[in-house]
Amino acid sequence: MSTAISEQHSESLSVAVARRLRGQLAERNIKGSALSRMTGLPQQTISRKLIGGTPFTLDELQAICDVTGISLEYILMGTLSARGPIPPRDGERNPKSEAVSNTRPLD
Repeated sequence: MSTAISEQHSESLSVAVARRLRGQLAERNIKGSALSRMTGLPQQTISRKLIGGTPFTLDELQAICDVTGISLEYILMGTLSARGPIPPRDGERNPKSEAVSNTRPLD
């Protein structure tokens, strides 16, 4: 990482993601052990990643957001969507935003 970039960001993205996720889990009163049961991820892995020692993978973050209703956009970018998290519809496991589901495929 260049010096100019590191001077602008005192916190790495993986540490910021862990911090935001910890905050959202605390607001929902979800402990690491419960998150482990909900996602199937080992509790030790979750604990290590929540303190920022090891970065989360995108798949892990998506799984966590799917089961908790936490906004992936907020966890990754620190911004809240105007619409907030979209609840699953009719037993759908991976909800999609209307903006994504209403677009036509790329040619």
